[in-house]
Amino acid sequence: MKQLPLPVEISQYMTFESFFVGQNSALIDALKGEDQKLIWIAGESGNGKTHLLSSLCNQYDINNKRIQYLSMAEAKDYSPEIIEGLEGLDLIAIDDLDCVVGQYTWEEKLMHLYESILSSSSRLIVASKETPKGLSFKIPDLASRFSLGLLFRIDPLDDDELVFAIQYHANARGFELPDDSAKFIIKRTVRSVTSLMDILDILDYESLSNKRKLTIPFVKSVLKLN
Repeated sequence: MKQLPLPVEISQYMTFESFFVGQNSALIDALKGEDQKLIWIAGESGNGKTHLLSSLCNQYDINNKRIQYLSMAEAKDYSPEIIEGLEGLDLIAIDDLDCVVGQYTWEEKLMHLYESILSSSSRLIVASKETPKGLSFKIPDLASRFSLGLLFRIDPLDDDELVFAIQYHANARGFELPDDSAKFIIKRTVRSVTSLMDILDILDYESLSNKRKLTIPFVKSVLKLN
């Protein structure tokens, strides 16, 4: 993947095809198209923001484009200088931006990045729990500039959509997750796409190791659910 070396990996399973669109078709279309230079995606944790950023990065990678994915949830592992020079890339995807809002040095670098991409061909896609107006920026002008981008609030999946999503990902990994087991997982675990993907990894390993089908009793024992 054409990106700088960072302790962040993008899952190959996170593609537009594996994302249940639901009410988010306009957002998907905007991401797939290349005419929108700045897109801001707002939504609660687990609603699929990381999936969409990763999907776009994977799409650009297939087309041999230069990309950089940054998760600000991991900002403690690198300094604000990591943002410098990114305007020369085709795509900059910044996840969990709210984690650094309120930190002046980070905001300074983000302001410079914003100004730099205006005269470049780079796209900047940002994900955060809130819209720019809903965050407490130290630099008000940065909030104003981000507000000029195309703004979407991602809609969460309902139970049926979550069942479809985890069964799709199970199939992509090469194993079957029965309907009753999928529904059991949805009702008894955290309603977060990210958490559900981690659960699938565990179930995949345990199913292969024990040569067991993913029945409800087996799922309960693996996940230690009552």
